[in-house]
Amino acid sequence: MPVAALAEAPGEPRSTRFLGLDAAFDGVHLSAGFDLSPWRGADGRGFTLRATAGTGLSRFRIDPALPDRVSETVTSARLLAGWREQGTWGSATLFAGLAMEARRLSPALPDPHLGTRLGPALVLDAWLTPADRVAVQVHATYATPFDAASLRIAPGYRVASGVHVGPEATLSAHHGTLRTRLGLHVTGITIGPVGLRLSGGYARDRGGGGGVYGGLSLWRDY
Repeated sequence: MPVAALAEAPGEPRSTRFLGLDAAFDGVHLSAGFDLSPWRGADGRGFTLRATAGTGLSRFRIDPALPDRVSETVTSARLLAGWREQGTWGSATLFAGLAMEARRLSPALPDPHLGTRLGPALVLDAWLTPADRVAVQVHATYATPFDAASLRIAPGYRVASGVHVGPEATLSAHHGTLRTRLGLHVTGITIGPVGLRLSGGYARDRGGGGGVYGGLSLWRDY
């Protein structure tokens, strides 16, 4: 999620490129994309395009009672168009568009949730500022391929210029599985022109398994 793009002020760069790496006890996922807002007004409101792509690999047990694990490879892409609103309350962008997802298992087991699927998708990104020095990140998604949905809420307290620290909670569902995460984040660190978000905590996923997770997000405005 391009966090910096949510909080940028009017007149700031109209394009943001972002890269994300997410690792958990059962796998790893890499994603990249960009936001383009060529017609945004001086008030920060306007039309925004987003394109993303990602790939991931995970290992898990189909049945928690069995010792054997299977490998899952997932490749996804989304092309979205949205509208951004901004005010004293913060900013929010609602996107709609097309999602593609391909899912493979190794060894190749009979599973109705395999193959390549296309379908509509919705995404909500919000950066809310309910109080001085407080910001709440909200990222919600839904895509019809494999019924993929997620919600992340991450409040933060500003400890330095543009840097927020706080807890985060994530709930996600994918082809009938339910996953939860609870951890901490640091958002808004800058290294030259690049923004940085770090997160980590405890994840509980497939079949009741659990373990640590960590995330790294990078972005740059143009």
